Amino acid sequence: SMAVRDHYVDVVTENGQASLLMRFSDAMAEAEGIEGAQVHRSHWVAWSAVRQVEKAAGKVFLVLSNDSRIPVSRNHRAKLEERGLL
Repeated sequence: SMAVRDHYVDVVTENGQASLLMRFSDAMAEAEGIEGAQVHRSHWVAWSAVRQVEKAAGKVFLVLSNDSRIPVSRNHRAKLEERGLL
């Protein structure tokens, strides 16, 4: 998964975590070839890392294999519906 923090992109893989000084759009372009999607203005996830979907108080979250909870914005929920996750 990737998340934006100030001017950094926090990247989490099965091998660990790193913070990279780069634009989020560039980081997502680097992930080309990995099945995943931007699910929030500041979050990208690899579909293989998604363990479950949680709904609470009208909000949707993806729970990843490392137990992180990633918010899904309304603008990106259609991507989950296309994959059969919602």
